[in-house]
Amino acid sequence: MYHDGQAIMVELRPNSRARRYILKLDSKHRKAIVTIPKGGSRKQAERFARDQADWIIERLGRLEEPCPFAPDAWIPLRGVQHRLVATGARRGLVKPVEGEAGAELHVAGAPDHFARRVQDFLKTEALKDYRRLVAVHGAALGVKPGAIRLRDGKSRWGSCSSAGTLSFSWRLILAPPDVLDYLVAHEVAHLKEMNHGPDFWNHVATLCPHYERHRHWLRSEGTRLWRYGSG
Repeated sequence: MYHDGQAIMVELRPNSRARRYILKLDSKHRKAIVTIPKGGSRKQAERFARDQADWIIERLGRLEEPCPFAPDAWIPLRGVQHRLVATGARRGLVKPVEGEAGAELHVAGAPDHFARRVQDFLKTEALKDYRRLVAVHGAALGVKPGAIRLRDGKSRWGSCSSAGTLSFSWRLILAPPDVLDYLVAHEVAHLKEMNHGPDFWNHVATLCPHYERHRHWLRSEGTRLWRYGSG
């Protein structure tokens, strides 16, 4: 849709379980999403979005520009900024290096594979961190998780299935380590309590005493992680 000559991407999503129109922003794709409740209509949803157009434009304007995985780009790895460097070598590993101007991530291989190699490296590092921390927190609570999976979902950073499968966003390898640790503690605690009641939060506090600080970081800063690797 257009508002004051400015184009706004709006996606309409019918949801029979919704009781009202809901507006959310998709930071990854820089668009608005309007949920249409049961009995609602696309026409009403469009009117709802137009009524919120100023808010949508203002919030989208706060989003930082996408940062593709490309040579000379800067990305955070475990919360520390690294410059992406193409080594020019046809073969070799992606590895962190301390350069003259700060931390660097050296990437070998063909230019066409640069972005994919960076993302594959980040996923590998994320999985290593998740596996290590799941083992630590699982032992502390006396639970045995099922499979550990990586995801890139837009709605949740992690999840725990009824079968004990833990799923995590690989993007938290970009965040400070304590934030990733909190997410693991959160999901492992669900192996004890499949809810968010007092007992659940007591388990989280046992595993991660300062969890509220890291939970706040996810809520206030987490959307910034979506800018990396896009564009």
